Amino acid sequence: WDENGVFVYSTLSHVKYCLPNGDSGIIHSLANPLYIVRVHRQIVYCMDREHKVHKQRLNCSEYLFKLALHKRNFNDVKLWITNGRLCGNAVIGYLKQKGFPEVALHFVEDQQTRFNLALEYGHIEEAMTAAQELDDRSCWNRLGLEALRQGNQQIA
Repeated sequence: WDENGVFVYSTLSHVKYCLPNGDSGIIHSLANPLYIVRVHRQIVYCMDREHKVHKQRLNCSEYLFKLALHKRNFNDVKLWITNGRLCGNAVIGYLKQKGFPEVALHFVEDQQTRFNLALEYGHIEEAMTAAQELDDRSCWNRLGLEALRQGNQQIA
C-alpha cells in the first residue's frame, strides 16, 4: 500500500494499482518479474529473482488523478490533468464513465470535443459557444436539433 491508500502490486509482467473504489490499472510493464516490498512517495522498493534490491520511480499520475476524482478533490484533478501528462481522450472517457462530464468540459480545449461533450450532456450554452468558434454548418444543425429537443426556441 502506498501512503494514499492505493494498493500497488506486481504480476509477472506488470506493476499495477487498485484504488479504494475498485478501479485498477497498469502503471508499467516489466521485462522481468519484481517482488514489491514497499511503495512510498512514488518510489517502489522491490526485489528481483536474483535477490537484488531495486528502487525505481513510478509514474503515478493516472492513479493519483483517479484517486483525486474519487475523493472529489477537483483542484487536484485539475492539477493532474494539466501537469500529469495524461492522455486527453482517456481522461475524458474516464470522466464521462464516472459521471463527471461537467468536469471534462472545464479541461477540454479542443472546440470540436467541447461541442460534442456539451451536446451529449445537454449543455446548450456551452455547445453554442463552441459552435460559434467552429462556425461549421453541421455543428449548427446539430445544435439546432438539440435546442428544439430541449424546447429552447431562442437558440434553435
